[in-house]
Amino acid sequence: MNGLSDVNYTEPTELQKQLLPKILNGHDALVKAAPGKDKNISFIIPALAKIAAKDGPKKTTTLILTPNSEESRQIEKLVSDIGSHSQIEGASIDLDGTEEEQQEALNRSPQVIIGNPGPLLDTMQTLRYIFRQVDYVVIDDINKLVSLNLMSKVKDILKRVLNDHQTLIYTDELTDEIKEFAVDALNDGITIGFDDPRGQKLLKKPSAIPQDLSHGYIYVPSRMKITTLMAYIEESPNDRCLIFTASKRGTDRLYKSLRKRNFKATSLHEKLSDEKYAQRFSNFTNGDVQFLLVADISAAELDVRNIKQVINYDVPNNADEYRYRAALIDPTKTTTLVSLVSKQDRGDINKLEGELGQAPKELALPDKVKQKLKERKKKKQKKQTKKKRGRNKTQDHSRKKKNKDMELPRPSYDKLSGGKKGSHKEDKKTGVIGMLKKLFS
Repeated sequence: MNGLSDVNYTEPTELQKQLLPKILNGHDALVKAAPGKDKNISFIIPALAKIAAKDGPKKTTTLILTPNSEESRQIEKLVSDIGSHSQIEGASIDLDGTEEEQQEALNRSPQVIIGNPGPLLDTMQTLRYIFRQVDYVVIDDINKLVSLNLMSKVKDILKRVLNDHQTLIYTDELTDEIKEFAVDALNDGITIGFDDPRGQKLLKKPSAIPQDLSHGYIYVPSRMKITTLMAYIEESPNDRCLIFTASKRGTDRLYKSLRKRNFKATSLHEKLSDEKYAQRFSNFTNGDVQFLLVADISAAELDVRNIKQVINYDVPNNADEYRYRAALIDPTKTTTLVSLVSKQDRGDINKLEGELGQAPKELALPDKVKQKLKERKKKKQKKQTKKKRGRNKTQDHSRKKKNKDMELPRPSYDKLSGGKKGSHKEDKKTGVIGMLKKLFS
């Protein structure tokens, strides 16, 4: 408390009121918080409280990973200022330090190590250093660590923390990569700061696909994806259905197609306000609309169960998301999970087949699509025949023209006496004039 007073903290902020009770209770957590001193103190207080409560020799028990030197040194100063009354020491192993300073700091085993992943991992590898007594790990500003391509180094550092520990992950934004990392890194983790209805199930690990669940995929002919989808859902017109797409643009296209066929539909995507999201989701769960189109949102975030039909209009790019979608379905033999696989999606479905354990089966094209394919084939053949006829006609005309051009020129008889038909009058006329000339010569 004296240390907090030294840095002018006498009352907790709203963020700290929300975070501290849960963190002090030992929960692993994914925390949404903007950068700044308030956030830093929210994980420094529990760390120092744990250290102050320990007896025995001084060892490193807290590891904090940050993306840059400035942040690392700010946290180190706060640790030293707040922990000075309890003789708690911190050290920063950052990009601005020398190799000798970094090795000396690690060998000194301060209670708190704050480090940038690159230099910290290099120092650990040089010294063949591992952590055996760390019980508190903070990964700060993970969104920046991701953008700086430092996550592979973070994972390598965590492999060298050998004992069980509490883990906190702080982020200013949430991406699929961060969610995937948090699910793996946190043990029964909770989320803090995600107040919208989408934030409460982020860390739920997917369950295995039920053995009796019918799931498969349809190879979609070129330029017939929407046609295939409409033909498929027309075969089971009364079931509530979730349709997952890869983008908001995809949901917009499908919405228009469904409305043209008088189906009731609504859509969800990550750019919706909380109010609109809740209203549209309620319209589906209440049964006011039959189709819920979802883009840019994981199935793990949807609080809905016992759906009869789930369709992957676009194949998910990882097996966990496929399992999340399967978990939404009522596990009976009358329910299905179907993926529409275009030429571009075949690599994704092949990868999923290898990772799921229970691979989806290939399904036949709907009869309506087969019929349209036949019509397309006939039309194509007719067009080719017409084109061939036109090409043959052109070739015949060219051949005739070529033969005509190759003919020898016909001789002219205009100046040969009696040599051309119709020239007798002229010859006769010429003879009379000659006779008259002779007479009058």
